[in-house]
Amino acid sequence: MPSSTSEKHTKPSVRQYLAANISTRHADLPLLACCFVTGIIDAGAYNAWGTFMGMQTEIIRKGNTIFLALGVAGLPTNRAPLQWLRSLLAIFSFIMGSLVSSAIARPFGPTRRLSLSISFLLQGLSILLAAIFITTDVIPTNATRSNRVMIGIPVLAWQFGAQVAASRVLGYNEIPTTVLTSVYNDLATDPKLWTWKNAKRNRRAAAAVLVLAGGIAGGWLSRLRDGFSIVLWIAGAIKLTIGLAWLAFGEAIADGPDV
Repeated sequence: MPSSTSEKHTKPSVRQYLAANISTRHADLPLLACCFVTGIIDAGAYNAWGTFMGMQTEIIRKGNTIFLALGVAGLPTNRAPLQWLRSLLAIFSFIMGSLVSSAIARPFGPTRRLSLSISFLLQGLSILLAAIFITTDVIPTNATRSNRVMIGIPVLAWQFGAQVAASRVLGYNEIPTTVLTSVYNDLATDPKLWTWKNAKRNRRAAAAVLVLAGGIAGGWLSRLRDGFSIVLWIAGAIKLTIGLAWLAFGEAIADGPDV
């Protein structure tokens, strides 16, 4: 009899379980998976649509901010029609993804199981929607010079904004998930770079490797006839898996990222 009373006090209801804040101790693992997603989508998107979805400011990778600036000057002369508008649309959608996802999650608690799960499930569904657009020929498979890509750009770019917002609230600023300039700088200037135990260095290095690996995978898949749609189906499946994985994370007990 005493055990049943104790169980009532220790076992939370479904509502309490979903409303609980997650433990962030291993939350870097889903974010590292997001780095792979960024690499594979951006490689496929740049090849098929001539625009980045996640890299908005990465000068080293010729992000959309630079594309927009060149477009204002009418350069390069061989670019697709309204290339500057594609870049502007991607940047705007990215910002709106960060803004709206943060605004919605903040009142409910951005690190709660349900908040994170819904956010990443919606991101995954958005990627799959873009895959459906390509599979059904709403957007041509290779649409470098077709303005129909503007249907798919907001769908993909907004979810990257929501992805970055999630990495911030989880406390892993060393895993921005979409850009690598700061990662390279922080690696090079880390005074503990050669220290054996350095969790932040390890995460930065893993983030760079995974974006590269995703980019290589996206590049090779893009060589196939329906390569970009395959890229999006894979990326969407990863995001949906992450969304479900948040539901299995343990409850926060005054913990945080390792240093």
